Amino acid sequence: MQFVDLIFIVGLFLLGIGLFSAFYLLRLSITKSKEELKDINVANLWVLFTVGLSLGLILIYFWFD
Repeated sequence: MQFVDLIFIVGLFLLGIGLFSAFYLLRLSITKSKEELKDINVANLWVLFTVGLSLGLILIYFWFD
């Protein structure tokens, strides 16, 4: 296993975290009211979504290069 393969696996893991966070945010937005969405957990989910998706896509790009 080369270093690039390890980076690819970490990128997939981050993408998985980002996609899970997006699914959970969608589920929360459907079931909760507007006041309940102003929680710190929702902010943490947005951070996981943005960091997971952006870093995951960047790390996966190096495997295809």
